[in-house]
Parts: sequence; structure tokens; C-alpha cells
Amino acid sequence: MDQEQELSQDFTLWSFLKFIAPSIFVFVFIAVYQTVDGFFIKMFVGELAISAINLYYPIISLVIAAGVMIGTGGNAMIVKKVGEGKRKEAGETFSRVMTFTILIGIIFTAISLAFADPIMRLCGATEGTIEYLRPYYLGLSTFSIAIIMQTELGILIIGEGKTIVAAVVIMVGGVLNCVLDYVFMKWFNMGILGAAIATVLGYCITIVYAVWFYIITKKSSYKLEFAKPDLKEMGEICFNGSSDMVSNLAQGVTVLISNHLAFRCYGEKGISALTIITYLQTLIMMVFMGLTSAVEPVFSFHYGSGNIEMRKKVYKLSMAWCVIIGVVCCALLFVVKNPVIRVFFEPGTEIYEICQAGYFLSLPGCLFVGINVFGSGLFTAFSNGLVSGMLSFVRTFLVLVACLYGLTALLGGTGLWIAWPASEVISLIVTMYTLKRFRARYEY
Repeated sequence: MDQEQELSQDFTLWSFLKFIAPSIFVFVFIAVYQTVDGFFIKMFVGELAISAINLYYPIISLVIAAGVMIGTGGNAMIVKKVGEGKRKEAGETFSRVMTFTILIGIIFTAISLAFADPIMRLCGATEGTIEYLRPYYLGLSTFSIAIIMQTELGILIIGEGKTIVAAVVIMVGGVLNCVLDYVFMKWFNMGILGAAIATVLGYCITIVYAVWFYIITKKSSYKLEFAKPDLKEMGEICFNGSSDMVSNLAQGVTVLISNHLAFRCYGEKGISALTIITYLQTLIMMVFMGLTSAVEPVFSFHYGSGNIEMRKKVYKLSMAWCVIIGVVCCALLFVVKNPVIRVFFEPGTEIYEICQAGYFLSLPGCLFVGINVFGSGLFTAFSNGLVSGMLSFVRTFLVLVACLYGLTALLGGTGLWIAWPASEVISLIVTMYTLKRFRARYEY
């Protein structure tokens, strides 16, 4: 089935699930990369060393945010042009996206290495944790371009309708990350640096496949075309993808804030415990980013072709599965709560008790985040970056930061954990109002 057939098919409830499932797996495996690192760091270095992952989280969120911004914005424009029959123009846009991505990756690497120590301190590193953070920071920051490319190319491959292929490629990268974590940390005794290098090599699998798919086999719906620089087009792409970027970037900033609040409430153990809660939140967000990334090209295609009936049908199916998946995730994560925490911390210890409380209190956020993420992504698909970015900014930064500071001031550590579900409930009200307001314009 080619791209147009894949995106224009008449979905049922179950065929829609089959369509979005591979994309969800792609994004979940992206989240699993750092979770795997945490498991092996705990095994070979120690519980406190897990804090390195959460301390680096704001930085990798910034890098991934750039990839998501260029990927989603570029994908929406490329797929829309394909829907309009403008394949050569789609290939030119693809070429500009690749060139811009390489430039951004070089800039990220230069800045992060030149200002390493100040940035690590800003992220919340203390005298007791910076020794763990430094090798992880340097290992990943040196290869920022690989992280950006992996994120972006995963989205573009999904936009090609190759959702199952994208899922397999990401899964292979995740498995390679696991194997190399063990090899580098156990056999080569490389410590946390080994975890960073293993993660980078896992990311590179997607890049290798993309080279094969786009350049060698030329099976894409468009191909690399010679393209003159077009700053206006890249500006439109970045602006349109800004909502998805804001979601990742704001999460990095809020994790940075949370690191400082966790240290204030619990000390260095609080930062390590917060790492597991961040895993939980990232995993759930990635589930719904996967769903949204799968359906965005469908909306973009039918928006370009003018098919109102299919836009309405896919909208209803997307909303239904956001609710169903949210309930299932919440129930499943509640059942596996204690086994998950035991993977990282010893039962009965102070850090275990802190993490258990945070896990339980954060869990209700799973029920509300799906519609919020989808609502923002829907406007990206319609190339309305302003509304999409506004929704993301309100949900992932404005409301969440207010809840973090406000509830922590009132309730201490308990407030830190309930800030996320509280902010998702408030954001859901804003999202539903916005969806209702723009329904007539976009006819969904």
C-alpha cells in the first residue's frame, strides 16, 4: 500500500488502531532509550547515579524538541504537497529540511560543549551529582545531530505511511541500546559514558535506514531534489511545528524546575526518585505523541484534498482512542507500580518510599493528557502553528509551572507529585474549548 492509499483509507475503529499502533511503538521506544540507561546505570554504578539522566533531561529535551519541530512541521508541509500532487516541490522541501537539520545539530553541539559546566549547574547538578552527570552529558552532547536526526526522520518515515517499518527500526535501535549498555558498562567498564555512547549508536539505526530508504532504494513518495535556500519556507515549517517543539522543550524546562524543587523537598535522593516519575510522564506523553504523529498526515492529506467527511471520521476515532488508551495506560501502570519501582530502588529504603508516593500521585495524569496532545497536534496538521503552539505552551509550561510552584508551596513534596495531573485537567478545559471554537473553520 503506497502513501496515498495508506492515508486515504476508510478507517474503522479497529483498523484505526492497527494504523496508529506502530507509530505509538516508535515513540514509546524513543522514551525507552533513557529508561534502559537508568536500569543499567543503577545496576553498574548506583542508585544516586540515576539522577544523571534526569539532570540531563532538560538538554536532551531541547535537542529532541528541535527534531520534533522540524519533523512535524516539515512532514505536514511535505504530505500536504503530496496530497496536492506536487511531488517535486515536496522533494525540494525535504532537501531543505535535511540541510537545516544538519546546521542546527552542529550549533547545538558547539554551544553545549563550550558551556558544559554552567549548563550542568543550571540543570540542577550538585557537588554530589555532577560527577555522574558530566560523562553522560559530554557523551550525548557531542552527538546532538544524531539525536535530532533520529527524532525527525522517524516522523518523516511515519509520514510516508511506513508506520510498521518505522516501529521496527526504532525497536532495533532500542534493542541495540540495551545490548551495548551491558557491553560498554559491564565488559568495557565505561560507566555512565558507556550508557551515553550506547544510546547514540541506538539512535543511528534510524539514520542508517533513512539513507537506505530515501537515497538508495528511492521508494519514497518524493525524492531529494536540488533546492535553493528558502528561509521563508523553513520559517513556516518551524512555526507550524512549534507546538510539538514547545511540548518537548517545555517538558525539559519543567523537569529542570522539578529537579530544583525535588532537591529542596527531599535532597539528592529526591532527584533520583523524580527520574522514575519523569519516565512515567514521558512514556505516557510519547504514547499520545505517537498517536498524534500517525494521524497528523491523515488530516494534512484530507485537508489538502478537501475531504471533509474523512476529516470528521478520523477526528471522532482519534478522540475515542485517546480516551480508551488513557484509561488502559492508567490501569496498567497502577498494576505494575511496585515491580517497576523495584527495578530501580530497593524496597524499604527512603528513596523507594519517595518514588512510590510520587508514582501513585502522578498516575491520574494519564487520563487527561491524550486529548491535550492530540488537540495541539490537530492544528499542526492544519498548518495553524499559532493555535497549536498556544495549546502546547499553556499545557506544558504555563499551567504546569504554576501548579509546580503553587502546589509545592502549599503541600511540599505531595504538591510536587500532583502538579502534573492537576495541570492536565486545567489544560483539558482549554483544549476542549479551542477544539469547539475552530470546528467550523476546519470542518472536523
